[in-house]
Amino acid sequence: MGGRGAKSGGAGEEARYRAIVDTAVDAIVVIDEHGRIEAFNPAAERLFGYAAADMIGANVNGLMPEPHHGAHDRYLETYRATGERRIIGIGREVFGRRQDGSTFPLELSIAEWRSAGRRFFTGVMRDVTERKRTEELQRLLVNELNHRVKNTLATVQSVAGQTLRNAADLGDARESLTTRLLALARTHDILTRESWEGADLRDILAGLIESYGDATRFVLAGPSVRLSPKTALSLSLALHELMTNATKYGALSTPAGQVSIGWSREGEGYEERLRLGWKESGGPLVSPPERQGFGSRLITRGLALELDGEAALDYQPDGVACTIVARLRRPPAAVVPARGAA
Repeated sequence: MGGRGAKSGGAGEEARYRAIVDTAVDAIVVIDEHGRIEAFNPAAERLFGYAAADMIGANVNGLMPEPHHGAHDRYLETYRATGERRIIGIGREVFGRRQDGSTFPLELSIAEWRSAGRRFFTGVMRDVTERKRTEELQRLLVNELNHRVKNTLATVQSVAGQTLRNAADLGDARESLTTRLLALARTHDILTRESWEGADLRDILAGLIESYGDATRFVLAGPSVRLSPKTALSLSLALHELMTNATKYGALSTPAGQVSIGWSREGEGYEERLRLGWKESGGPLVSPPERQGFGSRLITRGLALELDGEAALDYQPDGVACTIVARLRRPPAAVVPARGAA
């Protein structure tokens, strides 16, 4: 059999074999029944980092990490004694070892053949590191998607339940639920564009203002702030409730009313927080409501819990004010002190 470093075969056959093997994309290694390497093509040189001249006659187990290194010799010994074959075939996944000692996943196909009364094995190998990385990434993405879908469904369930519980009639419930779900959908669209890595606060506010339709009624002031997906969704719901209330009863219910939204960053590291203020002006005289509706509870209770912060509504006579404080980065679980710890 010919090939780089091969020891037998006619000149014509040798040339044809070398033309095929030397231009092959996959690594090709030929060994005898004792595990000694008979041929080592250029792709194998690139894959393992060894020169063919240094590998011819060497034991193929040098290309294997432990525990496969020693197991391979035992397998060949058993095969010579009993004829039992377990690794012949196509598409086995194994690990290879490069000259620098690094290991990597391989797809290995092995064929047995004979020449001049001797047994040989041809191994065709392909580095599947990228494929395995892609499979792992896909698995992580599916798990993450599953987690996010469950969280979103839980949010929708909560919003739907609270909306129906507090609605005056079926028509009111339908309108309130639809607008709340649209608020969630707008934020989902922003997060999807950002591959669910987060969203900029200004993008969340821009979507909110666009849904109202008149940007001149809003004054925005604050630095760039990147929000986690969870914070973005929670904050968008709270802002939607403030917008709805302002449109029905507050500053946005009159032609001269305005809403000012300002925000800042406070602290550093895991203590860094977002402080956001919503202030209405130019609207009708405000008085505290007789009872707390779903929107108010969402902001002052649910939002504070979701954002690991606080939220407060202030029904000032000249316009509703709301202050929201949210943690921007959550510390790793390992550094969160246990309840009751000193």
